[in-house]
Amino acid sequence: MTGERVSRGCILIAEDEALIGIELADQLELRGFAAAGPFTTCSEAEQWLRYNEPVAAILDNTLADGPCDALAQDLESRGIPFIVYSGYDHTASLPSVFQRAPWIVKPASVETVLDHLSGLLGDK
Repeated sequence: MTGERVSRGCILIAEDEALIGIELADQLELRGFAAAGPFTTCSEAEQWLRYNEPVAAILDNTLADGPCDALAQDLESRGIPFIVYSGYDHTASLPSVFQRAPWIVKPASVETVLDHLSGLLGDK
């Protein structure tokens, strides 16, 4: 590919399944986004957020160090939209921050996740 690519912004990826995280990052970059991560723990993602501001995020609700409730709350409080891409079903017992987010159950195609992301960002 020739020429410089203009970034459409940075998407934070919080995903502890390596293949899924790498595929998301690769596909985001092909679509003109910068990818932060994949972060395999909530604490890594939260550390990155201390100094950076993504335009959106894709996160699993549970990572290697536990539930991502605080990460999701931080994103929401900053007005950063996010999608949850999880192996768990969306249930009423989840924290309220997850009740308000689009929820995609694995296995779903990366294309499905990115379509939801586009909708979230108003690309459609």
